[in-house]
Amino acid sequence: MRDAIEFFFFEILHRFVHLFPFAQVQRMGSAFGQFAYSVLKIRKSLVMENLTKAFPEKSINEIERIAQGAYKNLFSTFFEILYLDKITNDEIQRIVQFPEPQRIHQLLQQKKGLIILTGHFANWEFAAQSTACFVPEDYTVIVQKQRNKYIDRFMCRVRTRFGAKLVVMEKAFRESFTALKNNHIVALIADQSGPEHGIFVDYFGRPTSTHQGPAVFQVRTGAPMLLVMLVRKGINNFHIELEEIDLTGISGTQDEMIVEITRRHAAALEKFVRRYPEQWLWFHKRWKHTESYLRRLEEEKKYEHNKS
Repeated sequence: MRDAIEFFFFEILHRFVHLFPFAQVQRMGSAFGQFAYSVLKIRKSLVMENLTKAFPEKSINEIERIAQGAYKNLFSTFFEILYLDKITNDEIQRIVQFPEPQRIHQLLQQKKGLIILTGHFANWEFAAQSTACFVPEDYTVIVQKQRNKYIDRFMCRVRTRFGAKLVVMEKAFRESFTALKNNHIVALIADQSGPEHGIFVDYFGRPTSTHQGPAVFQVRTGAPMLLVMLVRKGINNFHIELEEIDLTGISGTQDEMIVEITRRHAAALEKFVRRYPEQWLWFHKRWKHTESYLRRLEEEKKYEHNKS
């Protein structure tokens, strides 16, 4: 019953959004983001804490400006997603600039598949649609299942409009290895918080638990890795930027290689977030395991000191 009630209101907003052109949908989302920042203050304390720790050199005025932009970006993204089951191929090619689509074809010529990474940045759902629109290849996209089954069905329709195959996280390893073996593209978001006892790499100057999946795929298949970032430039104006993850000079045990690859792709994402901080999702607890990790390190040091 809860799912049905939630979806009822979701569908009202969905149909309302379809009454307007995409540019107006973006403006509505941005305006609601301003309202959420100034009045609703949803997760504002978490956003301000994350930004303050990520940018200790910035003034409170700069932090507030970034936070305000982050709210506008988030709600613009939400309103845009409601429109993505309607947007056409021609519309995407008109409002998105993608100067280097040939780089994806070139990487696939290695015949090892391709791992595409992105983050919760600008509109990550539109990033996936736009990439598949400009570069029509075989995509396996790893997704999290939505809690609400009706909204999950809507998101599946949006995500598969340009031919992508969806794989839920629980089946990701087997399906991804098969896709890469067949020289297909595996795409996933790489910036969620990893498990409490997972791999910790530096992200904004703090040890941060990060999922090892992308690095495991790379080590076991030799596939190249490409960061694909859709950058919001204004109303009806997006730009796709690419950065290949440098995989040269990586050696050691398999575990050591996985840590190093994870460090490198996290560092590449951080560069984009530093360049466009208002476009990243500061609303989630990306560093929720950092303090417990630092405590464990301190306890290990004390143990080694006492033992000696």
